[in-house]
Order: sequence, then C-alpha cells, then structure tokens
Amino acid sequence: MNPTKKMILSISSIAFGGVFFFPPWYETNGQYVKQLGRHFFFIRPDAVPVECYFVGCVTAPASYFHVVLDWRSWVETLSTIAAVTTILFLLFRARTDGTFPSIANAKTRLWFSILVALALPVSMSPVVLLGTYGLYAPLIFFSGEDNWFWGSIFFPIVVSVYTGAVYLVATVTVWIAAHAHRGPGPFI
Repeated sequence: MNPTKKMILSISSIAFGGVFFFPPWYETNGQYVKQLGRHFFFIRPDAVPVECYFVGCVTAPASYFHVVLDWRSWVETLSTIAAVTTILFLLFRARTDGTFPSIANAKTRLWFSILVALALPVSMSPVVLLGTYGLYAPLIFFSGEDNWFWGSIFFPIVVSVYTGAVYLVATVTVWIAAHAHRGPGPFI
C-alpha cells in the first residue's frame, strides 16, 4: 500500500470511528423533535426540558420526552464516508505501468478536491455531509415544497465553493512541497 492510501485509510478510519462511536441523538414526544447532538454510543444522553410555547406553560419537563438514536442520519453519514474512501482508493490505485497518481497532477487534484469536498460537513440540523446532502438535492427539486428552488440550487454552489477551497489548499501544499525539495534559492 502506497503512502497516499495509508493516509486516506488513516484519516477515513478516524472519521468513520468518530461517527460510529458518537452517533446523533434526538429527543421526541411523537410530534416535537429536538436534536441533542452526538454522544457516545453506549451511553444514551438524558432528555432535556424544552421551553414551551403554549399559553401558561413555561417549560416542558424532560420526562415528557424520550431519547432516540438518529439511525437514518447516522447510517447516511457512515455510508458517505465509506463511499468517498472507496472512490479515493480507486483514484489513487496503481496504474498499469506500476506508478501511482499524485495530486501534483491538476486533473487528479481536481477529482481529489471534489471527493474531499463531498466528505465535508454542511452546517444544518443535524450536521450533514455534503455528499449526503447531494443525494437529497434531486428529491428537494422535485418535491414541490416552498423552498425547492433554493434547496436544489444550494448543492452545486456549496460543492463549487468547497471544491475550490480544497483545490486551493492542495495546490498550495503541492507548491510548498515542490519548493521544499528544491532547497534554498540563490537569495536565501
């Protein structure tokens, strides 16, 4: 296994393990849902009181709610991490001549940037990976909801911005690595 694949495996294993052992939880009473964030898998978080919006009601006590593991979000996030890792492994597999692709190549760097962008989170409630949100973009577009336009246009815009940011960081990294291997110039 080449060093690039070892790095991909290390980073994705840490991300997968973190998401696996700290899944998202929420509390509900059947109608109301409140995200509780990520907590250790083997320790269910406690329900929290919720400010009431009914007349004469100050807070709804925690005993009104039960805590539930957000299975769907959890599995979607794990699946996105596994899919991005698999595609990165395929992107950096050995060529027929025995050489390995490098992010020094602009085309490889672009594909790498797109894949890494898909593994980055979008700040929503709960936090969703961009690749997972991308699966919902067509559903939002054809749903006929009030926000169908912005929900479907948001995805390509965010992918472009995230990909550009990752590409810029990768390009600067390649430039720094190329200049570090060259040694000090005549002016230093």
